[in-house]
Amino acid sequence: MGALPARLRIAFERGGEMGRRMADRDWSAAPAGDPSTWPPELTGAVITMLASRTPIMIFWGPARVPFHNDACPAVTGQFDDLVRRVFATDDGLVATDRRVGEAYFTVSCDPIRAGDGSIGGVLCILAETTGRILMDAAVALNVVTGTAEVLDVAARHVQAMTAAGRVVLTAPDARAERDGGAAAAAEPDLVLPLPDTAGTALGELRVWSGAGGPVEPVALTPLARLIGLRLAGARRYEIEHRIARTLQHSLLPQSLPRVAGAVVASRYVAGSSEARVGGDWYDVIAAPGGRLYLVIGDVVGKGVAAAATMGQLRNALRAYVLEGFDCGPALSRLNRLVDTMGRRQFATVFCLRFDPHTRVMRYSSAGHPSPIRVTPGEPGTFFYRTALGPPIGALGDVPYPTREVQLAPGDRLLLYTDGLVEDRRQGIDTGLAELTADVAEPTEHVEDLLDMLLAKAGRQVRRDDIAMIALEVTEPREFVMRLPADPTRLSVLRQRLEDFLAAHGVPEADVFDLTVAVSEAAANAIEHPIEPAEPWITVEASTHHDAIVVTVRDTGRWRPAGDAGFRGRGLALIGALTELSVHRSPEGTAVTLRRPLT
Repeated sequence: MGALPARLRIAFERGGEMGRRMADRDWSAAPAGDPSTWPPELTGAVITMLASRTPIMIFWGPARVPFHNDACPAVTGQFDDLVRRVFATDDGLVATDRRVGEAYFTVSCDPIRAGDGSIGGVLCILAETTGRILMDAAVALNVVTGTAEVLDVAARHVQAMTAAGRVVLTAPDARAERDGGAAAAAEPDLVLPLPDTAGTALGELRVWSGAGGPVEPVALTPLARLIGLRLAGARRYEIEHRIARTLQHSLLPQSLPRVAGAVVASRYVAGSSEARVGGDWYDVIAAPGGRLYLVIGDVVGKGVAAAATMGQLRNALRAYVLEGFDCGPALSRLNRLVDTMGRRQFATVFCLRFDPHTRVMRYSSAGHPSPIRVTPGEPGTFFYRTALGPPIGALGDVPYPTREVQLAPGDRLLLYTDGLVEDRRQGIDTGLAELTADVAEPTEHVEDLLDMLLAKAGRQVRRDDIAMIALEVTEPREFVMRLPADPTRLSVLRQRLEDFLAAHGVPEADVFDLTVAVSEAAANAIEHPIEPAEPWITVEASTHHDAIVVTVRDTGRWRPAGDAGFRGRGLALIGALTELSVHRSPEGTAVTLRRPLT
């Protein structure tokens, strides 16, 4: 070897193991030639490489002669494709999260320009990303909660890290797989347990080699431990989720009271799988004197603790109401009760009292979103725009005011928790504006209204629970329903009629017979009329001290009894269940059913 330039000699002397090996090497037959004859571009690059503690590789000349420092893994063949691309494009490039041996690196490859400006070689600087990849895995895993979700995210991450031919993760009652093209009958190249903190295997990771080469266990072993820890957390979450949901559902009303002058419907659905069960609840209470109390609330927090607090508040408020306290005083007592529990609990609550005979509604709110009122043909409106009182538990001894409003037959009310209007894509004000428009859409029954609202809410991922109560004001002693001449709508008629009859204490056997008879009469009114004036029928029912009277009207003339389209069997059934009379006129046909009550 000829005399080295001083800078290159010092670089060899201080360049660690690779510097000493380069100084001792016989370069006479080496493709790069004697270092004393190297061009200044190569000399400068080698000096920089040996002095650096960052992993650096150099590929020089047409033969792509490799050099690397002590910090760089000796796996030069894995960069051939990158070096070829730099020479071909005459430009640098960056390859992210490249697997190099048993680790992962982001590789920056840049041209080393010769004196004439052409590419003499390529300088590759490596930054190890193994730790970040594992951290990313710990984070794509920490945001999911269920066992199936953990396995699915983990399988996708392992496949992306390794370019594996196949990845399979299993746990009791759950499995996730990502196929990268491995032969179906092939055995896995790597099998790792998924241990919890005690070392107990909660599942198994199996990996098949793919285009990226053999699967190395070094990076996957710590990832398997992370997956095991998340599986343990998922198990705890799922157990708590089941307990909370069971507790919460056990405290919700199993059925709703039926009172004359009001129709009530309710819904509760838990949040998405990403959220734990919260403290949303509702209650419908039939109080003495025919009054009806509707309560809806939302305890701050999630899980078993929130569900347990919800149960305490629900039962306490129910007790205050049944003792005769009005809405405001009942909330004031509930607030004082929470203040004595010894721990900070917060909840929003709305309570209303409706008297079906006077149609007066009294209400009070503890920080809860305002219900929406809809009068037929008009847009929905809020009862209040600013809070009437603080959330339960937020302040000490606070009096909650009670307000009063007069309702009218046909008015509807919607009580709800904020899960119905929360949407990450838009502000809550936008959600509330949409809700008022949706509630005003005409539906034939409040059950249909709630189903429509839930269907819309179900189009997006909901992180919070939804609780709703809908109330429709009706005539206490009369039932009037106008519905399309469409047989598919008879189920709505039956439901409304059952509500009306049950609210007036009609015995169950009479309710059944009347519902069957009226349903048959309505079916006849839909089927038999010829050229009706309008495609609607009307059903009117009224209660008397000794009987229920129902009249079904249409606006056409019936086919003659001998007509091929006239079946007539329904009238015999109706006559067997009720006292039947039929009145025909140019305006239409009225079928009246009278059911004596014993």
